[in-house]
Amino acid sequence: MEENYHLGPNAWLSLTSKLLTLFGFFLLGSFLGQFFGLLAVVYIIGFPTANIEQFQKMVMDFMVHPEKYENAFQGMMALQWFTALFTFVLGSWAYLHYIEKRSISELNVGEAPNWKIFLWAILTILVSMPLLEYVIQLNQNLILPAGFEELESWMKTSEQNMAQLTKFLLNFTSPTDFAIAIAVIGGMAALGEEIFFRGVVQSLFERYIGNAHVAIWVSAAIFSFIHMQFYGFFPRLFLGAFFGYLYVWFRTIWVPIAAHFFNNAWTLLMHYLYQQKQIQINPEELGAMVPWWSALLSAALVAFYIKRLYTYKTD
Repeated sequence: MEENYHLGPNAWLSLTSKLLTLFGFFLLGSFLGQFFGLLAVVYIIGFPTANIEQFQKMVMDFMVHPEKYENAFQGMMALQWFTALFTFVLGSWAYLHYIEKRSISELNVGEAPNWKIFLWAILTILVSMPLLEYVIQLNQNLILPAGFEELESWMKTSEQNMAQLTKFLLNFTSPTDFAIAIAVIGGMAALGEEIFFRGVVQSLFERYIGNAHVAIWVSAAIFSFIHMQFYGFFPRLFLGAFFGYLYVWFRTIWVPIAAHFFNNAWTLLMHYLYQQKQIQINPEELGAMVPWWSALLSAALVAFYIKRLYTYKTD
C-alpha cells in the first residue's frame, strides 16, 4: 500500500487534521445531499410552496410521519439516494481529490480479483446470517450499568426512530418499490459506505497507525456507530470488519462493495418475499428463532469460508 508513517506527534497531528477535514467534507456532503434530496421530495410529494410556514410544517411532518403522504416511499428513497451520493461518494471524491490529490479509482491498487473471490465473499455473508441474528438478540438484551440511564434512554430513542424509518423503507407495495430499494439501499448504500469507510477512513488509519487489524476494527466501529442503531451495534461491527479484511486482502474496493450489496439486497429480498407471502418466516422475528447450536454451526462455516478466502489472498 502507500507509505506508512511513524507514530510520532507530527503523524498523529497530521492524521487528526485529515480526519477532521474528511469529517468536514462528510458534513458538507450530508447538507448538500439532504438539500437536493428534499427538493426531490417536494417534487415527488407535491408540497405547496406558496405558504412558507405551511410548507415548512409539512416537510417536518413528512420526515416524522412519511406514511401519511402519497408517494412517500419514492420521496423517502430519493432523499436516501441523494444523501448517500453526496455524503459518502462525493464527500470521499472531494477529500481524495483536493486533500490527497488522487482519484477514487486509485482505491483499487490490487489486481482484478478472480470471480471466485466474489463468490466466496457472498457465501460467507450467507452462512453468517444465523450467527449475526443470534448476536443481534444478545446485543438487544445488553443492559448498561447503573449511572448510564440517560445514555440508555437516548440509545433507545434513537433505536426506535431508526426502527420506524427502517420499517417504512422495507414496506414494499409493488415490484417497483422493491427495485427502487435494491438500487438505493442495496446499491448506493453499499457503494458509498464502502468507498468512505473502507477506501478512505480505514486506509487513513492503516497508513498512519501501520497496523491493518487496528485500522479495520476502528473503522468498523465508526461504521457501526454512525448508523445510530446501537442495539445492532455488534453484528454491524462484525460485518464492517469483514468488509475491511476483504479490502486489505484484495486491495480492490469492489470486493467489499459486492459483499455489502449482497448483504443489503438479501435482507430486502426476504422482506419482499414475506410481504408477497412467498415465505412464511417474518425476517424481523428470525433472530428469536435461531438456536445456539445453529449460531455455532454458522460460526464454524464462517471460519471455514474466511480461511478459504484468505488462501486466495496468499496465492
